[in-house]
Amino acid sequence: MAERVLTRVELNRALLARQLLLERRRLPVARAVEALAGLQAQYTPSPYLALAARLDGLEREALTRALVRRRVVKSLLMRGTLHLVTPRDFWAFAAARRALGAGYWPPAYERLLPQARIAELAEEILGELRGGPRRYEDVRALLEPHASEKVPPLFLWRRIQGHADVVHAPPSGTWGYHGEGVYEAADAALDGGPPDEAAAAEHLIRSYLAAFGPATRQDAAQWAGLQRIGPLTEAVERMELRRFRDEQGRALYDLPRAPLPPADTPAPPRLVPRYDNLVLAHADRARILGDVPVGRIVTKNALVHATILVDGFVAGTWQLEKGRVRLEPFGRLPREAKAALADEAARVEAFVT
Repeated sequence: MAERVLTRVELNRALLARQLLLERRRLPVARAVEALAGLQAQYTPSPYLALAARLDGLEREALTRALVRRRVVKSLLMRGTLHLVTPRDFWAFAAARRALGAGYWPPAYERLLPQARIAELAEEILGELRGGPRRYEDVRALLEPHASEKVPPLFLWRRIQGHADVVHAPPSGTWGYHGEGVYEAADAALDGGPPDEAAAAEHLIRSYLAAFGPATRQDAAQWAGLQRIGPLTEAVERMELRRFRDEQGRALYDLPRAPLPPADTPAPPRLVPRYDNLVLAHADRARILGDVPVGRIVTKNALVHATILVDGFVAGTWQLEKGRVRLEPFGRLPREAKAALADEAARVEAFVT
């Protein structure tokens, strides 16, 4: 039987439904974060604004409480970037990324800093972090004796976090905090522990498809930051997944019974914050960017702009300046969309004040 072909608009509506952007929901913060497969946290306000765009009645303090109580944690995860995830997802994502080869190490780096040496240092640093949270200045002091001109402490620390299960400790990640990172060993801060490699890989794929599917293997690799899709393919083939095709004939994978709204489902205007995974989680981003070039959203220095969504697709960018929203649409907007975006801007301004 021929596989169903999903159009760009159908993929758009599926993505918006799973990203809680077709209608705001009333959900506990941790449940929402898990449904979204984590939130980008490169810019501290972004997770707060991401949830405000998706949840009804959210108060800033709700996410701060979740971080303080460790129902949500901040860590260096997908694509080597900071994310907020639940502890359950943290353990699975960290284990899966190591199992699937996310830590690809170029030969030039190996000559400069062997992986075996990084692993040794990771164990040393974890031992220190099990004694309680440490600020980056403390971590840097521990790393200085092992650093060099070609391997400065910050580079070394990022590599170590690929080997060691490290999470941020509050106030790092909370609204209004602008200091350096505060770190703690995950096994000292969180309940649970890493699943086995096969279970971790399948958990990662299920979480990704639940939040961003239907999707290709290349899409999943883009989101997870994998250099090779071979290990991902092996995990996908073990799972019972639905299969579709996109309009270019590429194989799409999805979870059984995951939502696939009709193409004519209304998509209300929304304001999505900087670094949101909505615009980063696919190799082919046409399902959310439409015909907008990626370069208009992601700059050469890796800044990911906050985006305006109109009828489900990116229609411009926006800025938050001194508590006020400034809209920068790419073209003329319909009157109804302008009115809805004014309401969205007012929501954002009320949320941040």
